[in-house]
Amino acid sequence: MLLALLAAGQSSRFGDRDKLSAPLGDNMLGLHAAATAAALPFAGKLVIGSPAHDCAAHWRSLGYRIIANEDAAQGQASSVRLAAAQAIASGASALCILLADMPFVTRDHIGRLTSAFEQSGSVVASTRNGQAMPPAIFPVGALAKLLTLEGDSGARTLLADAELVPGRDPLLIDIDTQEDLAQARLIHDRIR
Repeated sequence: MLLALLAAGQSSRFGDRDKLSAPLGDNMLGLHAAATAAALPFAGKLVIGSPAHDCAAHWRSLGYRIIANEDAAQGQASSVRLAAAQAIASGASALCILLADMPFVTRDHIGRLTSAFEQSGSVVASTRNGQAMPPAIFPVGALAKLLTLEGDSGARTLLADAELVPGRDPLLIDIDTQEDLAQARLIHDRIR
């Protein structure tokens, strides 16, 4: 199974700063999910983002290969398409998609997703407040559909029939705004 960490978003709701470079605890925001997933036994690990990003050297040191997304302005689907193309080219049995701005995802949660996938062989997604979301795992048979996605909704349309693995707060919080980051800092200080 190939892991793709999506890190090419435009951060338009975050303001002028790059959100993945923003500090959260002792690390940049863009390193938390990457470090969590790096310890898991994926056949390969990719970051879909910029090789020149402030986090890039750290991503590489964690064992990630960085794939540049030249079409990031077209929305998250462009990153999903790149990840799917890489998974197909490498002959991966499945693709796990994780967002770089989800700092509280745990190894345990990713492990539960993997176990659910191994049992069902179908699309498996996380769920929070009834909404299917990443991290999510797509079997090889779904990868061609990922190549057809457009816009900024990522693979959301393909998660409608996914097997769902619940995650409680703050596990599946993603950071989109400065206010989200301020809340994440409070949570980080409380749980670390």
